[in-house]
Amino acid sequence: MVLAAGGSTRMGTPKALLDADGATFVARLAGTLRRGGCDPVVVVAASETGPVAAEARRSAARLVVNPHGEGGQIGSLRAALAHLRTLDDPPAATIFTPVDNPAVTAATVRTVIRGWQRSRAAIVAPSYQGKRGHPVLADITIADEFLEEGLAEGARTVVRRDPARVLEVPVPDPGAVDDIDTPQRYADRFPEEGAAAPKSSATERESPPAPPAPPAPHTR
Repeated sequence: MVLAAGGSTRMGTPKALLDADGATFVARLAGTLRRGGCDPVVVVAASETGPVAAEARRSAARLVVNPHGEGGQIGSLRAALAHLRTLDDPPAATIFTPVDNPAVTAATVRTVIRGWQRSRAAIVAPSYQGKRGHPVLADITIADEFLEEGLAEGARTVVRRDPARVLEVPVPDPGAVDDIDTPQRYADRFPEEGAAAPKSSATERESPPAPPAPPAPHTR
C-alpha cells in the first residue's frame, strides 16, 4: 500500500508526482513493491481523477480514494485496509509505506516479507544503521488495531504499542529511512531533479520575518 493522498505542504508540490530517476515517486514505489513480492499493489490517492490517480493506474496498481487525504496517513491506511477486506482472497499480511521514501529497494521489501514468513511476527520493519524505516509489514491479525479511535501518532501508535511483537530486519539500504518530504531533502537525494523543485511555502512561513527598519532621524 502506497499512501499518496497527502497535501505535501512541506514540499510545496505533490510529492507523489516528483521525478525519482525517471519515474514519479508513486510509480517507482508501486513498481518496487510489486518486484519485492507484493500483490496486489494499492495506491491511495485523494481523488479518483487527476495526475496521482492516473499514475496509479499507469503503474497497474489498484486505486483507492481517501477523499482530500482525510485523516492523514492513518486515514489513507484505513481506506486501503477496507479495500483489501473486500477481496475474495484477502492477504495474510499487508505492507504499507508513505509516498515520500521512493528510494527504498525491492530487495528491502523481499527481506521484510521473508522476515515475516520465518517469524510470523505481528509487525516487521526494516532498519538501516539502527534506524527503523519503511515499508512496514503488518500481519492481518492486527489490522483492526489501525481502525481504533484515538491513535495519537497514527500507525506509529500501533507499531510502537508492544515492542515484543516487532521484528526489525537490518538492510543495507539507506532508502528505507530516507523520507523525502522537503525541497532540501529532495535536492540532496536527487540533485538534478531536486534543483528544479519549487521552494516550499511552508518553509517560507517558518522563516522569521525581517526586523523593521529603524525610523529615519527626525529633521526639521
